[in-house]
Amino acid sequence: MEKKETSEVKMNNIHSPLKMPECWNDDLRMDYLFSYFRPPTVNPLDYESKMKFWSSVIEAWCLHYTKPMFTLATLKKAFQRNGIAPCCLPGVVFNMHKDGDLVLHSDFVQIPQQSWTAWTVDLLVKKPVVWTYNKVKETVLKTEEAADNTVYIHAGACKDIGKRLMSALKRSHTNGLLELSELAKICNMEDLDQLLVVVHGLRRQGKAAIKEEGDDVLVKLGAPSITEVDVGIYSLRQNEQILVKHLEQLETEKETAVEEARTYVQKNMKQAARSCLRKKHVLEKCMDKRFTALENIRMMLNRIQDASSDAKILEAYKMGLAALKNTLDASGLTEDTATSTMVQIEEVLDVHNEIQAAMSKPVEEDDADLEQELATLLKKPTEIEHKLKELSILDDLPEPPDSLPAARPAKQKLPVMQPAL
Repeated sequence: MEKKETSEVKMNNIHSPLKMPECWNDDLRMDYLFSYFRPPTVNPLDYESKMKFWSSVIEAWCLHYTKPMFTLATLKKAFQRNGIAPCCLPGVVFNMHKDGDLVLHSDFVQIPQQSWTAWTVDLLVKKPVVWTYNKVKETVLKTEEAADNTVYIHAGACKDIGKRLMSALKRSHTNGLLELSELAKICNMEDLDQLLVVVHGLRRQGKAAIKEEGDDVLVKLGAPSITEVDVGIYSLRQNEQILVKHLEQLETEKETAVEEARTYVQKNMKQAARSCLRKKHVLEKCMDKRFTALENIRMMLNRIQDASSDAKILEAYKMGLAALKNTLDASGLTEDTATSTMVQIEEVLDVHNEIQAAMSKPVEEDDADLEQELATLLKKPTEIEHKLKELSILDDLPEPPDSLPAARPAKQKLPVMQPAL
């Protein structure tokens, strides 16, 4: 069986301070932002500007330090400037809670399931964690002292951190049930309370499940519930780890017994050496039993993994079969239609072949007139011979000279002399 990869994936920046806005160093601007809120009716723009600044800063603080859960007292301490806490924070928290950006912790953990509610109350009350509940919701923020101890959850930051947690778990190639402390080690979140809030936020989205198994808090991400199969696999893996550790311990004790036996032999203490060898043989028998149990557990885990893979393959086959049936039904493709179509294709091909054969035959011309004319010519040999003689006479004539004789020059007429008077 493959060992689970437990490489830590950093999700927070607890060692680096939060980068504040540029105006944080402007004394005049920060004095204004630290002052008390004016009523929205007096100056709406002033109210919106101040709320926008502090809402973004508080959300950035939650994401940077991976702390979606906080109290007003925590914010006052976190945003002190020159030893002075912002006076407007109670109003900021009140308005963010009214707008739905902040959720009371007591409301956040309420799930309409008795088992989950019972688990939440038991876990958060009995275990040493810093959770504070408001018994009366209407008293929230009526006094500054009550508001300081009220626990809030930043809904947006909790959702974003949950996405980062899912990505970190995916990169670590870890799946199945995990104990809360093991999950904290993988995602490098030291505060289990904050981690539990993030997991619960995923639980509200149907992307996580939580179950208490003895003293362990089991978490499964990416699934809305935890099945008995998941618990069984988790139990087998835990027993596997226990056996491995026990075998390592037995191996160490065995090597120690062998070394002690050698030491006693050198000191000529044979009885003590025999005792060490007996202990070695006992340890070897115990190790053989543990090895057998370990092999059985690993074989069962492999079988479960193979069965899970086979189930997924079978499900893929079923989906493919359903898709194929739907395609055949939609296209109207059946055995009868396919056979009929092939028969029609053969018939059409036969007709086409006949057409091709007919078009490839040579065209026969009517030679009756030619035969009659040829017979006529054969019946009149005298005319033909006469023509041939004429041709032969012409052949006996002398060939004309290559060049004609030059023509004689014409006589020139003398001019007529006129008598003199």
